[in-house]
Amino acid sequence: MNGTLADCRNERHSAARKFVVDASGVQTCRCRVCGCDLRRMPAMRRWFRSGMMG
Repeated sequence: MNGTLADCRNERHSAARKFVVDASGVQTCRCRVCGCDLRRMPAMRRWFRSGMMG
C-alpha cells in the first residue's frame, strides 16, 4: 500500500516494513509517508498513531 499525506490526515497510515514487538505483543513502527509513530495491538489488523496526539 502506497500512502499519501491525504491518507495520513485521514488516519490511514502506511506502516514501514521494519517493526518492533514488545513483551506484551504490541507492534511499533513508523509511517512511511509522514514519519509518525504507529502501534498495533496483537488482535487488531490496523495501525494506530501513538504518542502525544495519538
